[in-house]
Amino acid sequence: MKRITILSFLICASAMAATLQEDEFFSEGVHLGESVISTTGTEMTLLDEATNVALISKEQIEEKNYKNVEDILKDNPNVNIVYSKNGPVIDMRGSGDAALSNVKVLLDGVAINPLNAFNKSLSINSIPVSNIERIEIAPGGGAVLYGNGVSGGVVNIITKDNTKNGGYVESDYSSYNSKRVAAGGNYNINDKLSFGVNYSGQNNHGYRKEEKLSNDFIDGNLVYKLSDAHKFKLEGSRFVENEKDTDGASKIILEEDRKAPGKVYSDTKFTRESIIGKYEFTPNKTFNLFTTIYNNKIENDGVSTDYSKSKPTVSTEDIKENTTGVLLKSVVNYEKGSLIVGLDTIESDYKGKSLSAKSGKSSNHYKKDIISPYVLNRYNLTEKLEFTLGYRYEWAKYDLKTKDSKGSTQSKIDDGNRAYEGVISYKYRDTGNVFFRYEKGYMSPTPGQMTDKVDGLLSFNNVQAETSDTFEIGIKDYILDNTFASLSFFKINKDKEISKTKIDNDNITWNNINKTTRDGIELNIENYFGNLTLTEGITYINAVQDGESNDGDRLEEVPRVKLNIGANYKFTTKLDGTVTYLYVGDKIAQGIKNKSYNTVDLALRYKVTPDFTVKAGINNIFDEHYNLVEKKDVARPAPGRNFFMGAKLTF
Repeated sequence: MKRITILSFLICASAMAATLQEDEFFSEGVHLGESVISTTGTEMTLLDEATNVALISKEQIEEKNYKNVEDILKDNPNVNIVYSKNGPVIDMRGSGDAALSNVKVLLDGVAINPLNAFNKSLSINSIPVSNIERIEIAPGGGAVLYGNGVSGGVVNIITKDNTKNGGYVESDYSSYNSKRVAAGGNYNINDKLSFGVNYSGQNNHGYRKEEKLSNDFIDGNLVYKLSDAHKFKLEGSRFVENEKDTDGASKIILEEDRKAPGKVYSDTKFTRESIIGKYEFTPNKTFNLFTTIYNNKIENDGVSTDYSKSKPTVSTEDIKENTTGVLLKSVVNYEKGSLIVGLDTIESDYKGKSLSAKSGKSSNHYKKDIISPYVLNRYNLTEKLEFTLGYRYEWAKYDLKTKDSKGSTQSKIDDGNRAYEGVISYKYRDTGNVFFRYEKGYMSPTPGQMTDKVDGLLSFNNVQAETSDTFEIGIKDYILDNTFASLSFFKINKDKEISKTKIDNDNITWNNINKTTRDGIELNIENYFGNLTLTEGITYINAVQDGESNDGDRLEEVPRVKLNIGANYKFTTKLDGTVTYLYVGDKIAQGIKNKSYNTVDLALRYKVTPDFTVKAGINNIFDEHYNLVEKKDVARPAPGRNFFMGAKLTF
């Protein structure tokens, strides 16, 4: 009933807005089809790009008081958030519980996915919302440009690159005694040299008892424009987070108290340090050379205490991961198209130590080095017909060492993988584009997936790289001059998909299952009616495992349906409001069926002056009770109704 009420409201609002005069169309706001994206190699509008790329702009982010990247992406129909022991993970196109290795997350074009999975390993929430310019979401592809592990897609988080003098200060307070402050600024020393600094900090008490989180983020950047042809940028950042958490609680207990803690408590300190150097050489309008050199360091120290037994047990985890990369890319624009030629060289080093009462001490030292050249050519056969063809090859070397109470093992492995891409795009009119895309991708196993742990003994297995074939047909167009729509049909066939078999809490094995199939539909619509902007998106995915004994089995952590509807209305030049409706269908997780749920959020924003804005709102207005993680007897509940208010000053 609540769902019908909200849908009725949005439909009525749309009908009322349709009576507004057409000359108000495009008067204000960001329009999806005109937005420029760069995730697919060169800057193009969403209308012209021959993939189903979605954009979340800075303006859309500021309409709601998002507290982290997870909340932003949850409001996009193409993204499903999977809650695992590795923290919140971005899932697209049915990657499910394997999403950490099949969706690549970029920060300003540099991948931040870990070499090996561990608690909080991706930590998408380490990027402060106040520092984001836009987020580009490219479902289901990008293997030629981005290499390993992109069958689910690519998410590129682009931070602000201010070129004007100025700064900002913002703060907000929300339910559960959660506080956040952020400040930053940019200063142009002269017409060639500028620098900027940003800080963000949070101190939160979680929805459930015993949950606490605090973090600090600081970054700085220096930009030097030697001439019109030469531009240098150096940026560094440090993020430190301390979190006290608890696992799922008994479902019986949660029925009486949804904030009740579980039996296992964890205390984790996560640190990410990054330094990136970029050089751009643009001697003329037809040639660009981009050079990126980066180093990412991650440290994760965790202590977990299990009170489920008469005698509490303690386990520890100490992780250090270091990744250094050099990314070279050149873009040549010629009369009939553009050619991209690139080379990625990346070295990753992972060191992990753990201690548990049952398995004792164990340590892992993993190295993976890759060299990967690629080429992608866009060619205009006619003014309306474009053809794209790309190829990548990756050489990878693994050096794997493990040690536990029963001995040590070592293995060195050489691996090679290929990716292909072919796209045909036809612009049948100025506002309409139809395309067909085929991509052959791959996902080489992580070191952890090459390691089994049974009865406390670590051993290497023969897990091989999985491959994927993606077929997609899509269309984008403006409808009735005030609606932009993007529709895609896709099919992903995977061979030798890597899967985990969990025997119990301490014993797991990895293997290649035969074949899996994902069929889906994505529809995104944005309506512009003067002061009212409506966004609607729905995704349907049927992800199943093929084979004689498991034919038709649904893959875990993949809801078949996700629906997002939003409405932003500008009441005056100073006041606007946003209503967001989210529906997530049922899914299979931990071997059981998790029921569907729906939530409604409301946010208001008022510009007191051009430089000072206040915000307030309610999330989960109807206090929907649903679970982020649900097993047979225990569950991790999602927050109930909660409130927020905040303010931002720019200068």
